[in-house]
Amino acid sequence: MVGVEIGPFFNPIAPKAEGWKTTVIDYQDGEGLRRTARNHPERTIRSKVNTIEDVDIVWDGRPLDKVALKRNAAGYDFVIASHVIEHTPDILGFLQQCSRLLKPDGVVSLAVPDMRKCFDLLKSPTSIREILTAHRERRIRHTPEVLFEARAWATTRDARGAWVAGNHLPIGFAHSFGKALRRYKADIRQMGKARPYVDAHTWFFTPASFELAIMELNQIGLLSLKIAWLEENQGSEFIVQMRRADIIEAMPPDKFDAERIRLALKHYAEFDSEVGPSYREIPSAPEPERVIVEVPVELRVEVPVEVFVPIEPPIEPTLDLMRRLASRIRRKMLSLVGLA
Repeated sequence: MVGVEIGPFFNPIAPKAEGWKTTVIDYQDGEGLRRTARNHPERTIRSKVNTIEDVDIVWDGRPLDKVALKRNAAGYDFVIASHVIEHTPDILGFLQQCSRLLKPDGVVSLAVPDMRKCFDLLKSPTSIREILTAHRERRIRHTPEVLFEARAWATTRDARGAWVAGNHLPIGFAHSFGKALRRYKADIRQMGKARPYVDAHTWFFTPASFELAIMELNQIGLLSLKIAWLEENQGSEFIVQMRRADIIEAMPPDKFDAERIRLALKHYAEFDSEVGPSYREIPSAPEPERVIVEVPVELRVEVPVEVFVPIEPPIEPTLDLMRRLASRIRRKMLSLVGLA
């Protein structure tokens, strides 16, 4: 089997030193990575300088499939990316490139940070809207807003950036909001100018929300990778294996909607099972005191008024009126002379 490992740094999963036929892709060459590790503030990383292997392809922003297929045009049996996809500016584009690297029925293996157990804890989970927007914009670097969120909302538990399941120690922030805001304003001013690439976590998942996002991308027809299995572990990550499928049939609408609901609710259940004790212990804010104010109200009652409209006498023809008046005059004259 031949494969690709992306961004292994100090911890290769399929090391060439153990006989794996692996093409290593990283953002620096091997010596550059070893130099970074020697000067790293984490003692664990400094101690693993000797595990860092030579890099076969230094990634410079070009599509991964184009640069890797030049080394092996027939494609690869596997692609490994451990703690990589959360850093990519365009996660859909990255997964599409991984899919094009694979032979038919090839496998992509991912280790994905679990947002419940790392410094992404208080960020909002990734939505299909954000994935599609980044892909439509063909992002190759993080936006100022992404970097602002990364700095302002980096969360700690007991001053640590990652922890194991069941850790409910106090929550805090790694950086000040004011400092993050100043950096954001500086990033805005630098837009359009040449500046170094700044890395950050962009995508935040629980196991269920990741499964939901992949299912929606399959349904839209934008991704030819389908989840074969997904496994949560006690650490701050979950493991996913995805297989390439040239044709992924869309699910019937009723089944698709039922799965969306199930996975969305499962995400909230997962989050509550791990984080719930932290927020259930927060005392609720006291209810504000209610003040009753009497306001005088003027009531107006409208009384119906009867309107009398005079009824005009019927209009008679002139000839009939003259005859009737003449008859009355004649009777009056006869009465006066005593003949009536």
